Amino acid sequence: MPDKANFTLKIPAEITRKLNIILKQNSLITVSFNEGQSFFLSTLLNIDTKKQKMSLDFASDDHLNKQILNANKILFETNVGGVAVSFILDKVSKPMIGSSKAFTLSFPTELVWLERRAFYRIKVPLQNTPNCKFELLKADDSGNEIAYPCNFELYNLSLSGISFIYDPDQYETDILEGVKNIPNVSITLPEIGRFSTDLSIKHQHPQKISEPNKVQIIGAKFKKLPDAIESEIQRYMLLVERAKRNKFK
Repeated sequence: MPDKANFTLKIPAEITRKLNIILKQNSLITVSFNEGQSFFLSTLLNIDTKKQKMSLDFASDDHLNKQILNANKILFETNVGGVAVSFILDKVSKPMIGSSKAFTLSFPTELVWLERRAFYRIKVPLQNTPNCKFELLKADDSGNEIAYPCNFELYNLSLSGISFIYDPDQYETDILEGVKNIPNVSITLPEIGRFSTDLSIKHQHPQKISEPNKVQIIGAKFKKLPDAIESEIQRYMLLVERAKRNKFK
């Protein structure tokens, strides 16, 4: 991960410009508090540059709307065209007059704006999920190579790599044990198409902490991805983000 200090904006005019971009693009914002135990999705409704105030749409859950009024260190996170954005506020408030279903927020004094696209990733949709296919050669106890056809659903996606869902119980042996590189991987992105690339495995962790030997999330990095393929991946990521925003309108 990058050092966020290198991407933190502190000049008020710069922060105002970025907040207006978030507003104009109707970016979906994750609002979390209570040390991340409570959260909801929202959008900015209005920005008052002179008063340095913003309006944030209420959560659909009234209980969360009441909770956040007593919370401090509230984290706001969003993505704008592949840029990861976040800021923290000590509190939010409700207008004293009128029946507006919106919170009032002060402008943050600092705003993290991660310009580098490679740090931005999306969690893929549960329906019409992208997948990756490849054939893995593994030697058995006698030294004979066995070809294992693999077809895994993706878990998340970025311009630098993927993570996919791997269940060791589907095979007689742990076919990914000791594997560092996977050549000729075919990745299908719905509504976009299919492309092939080589992958380098970077990390592995259980999907559920309580089941460390069951379903695993495998993180892998693309090798020498052409610019044309990067553009297609970015187009798919924007489609997913747009579908999320439309869902919560």
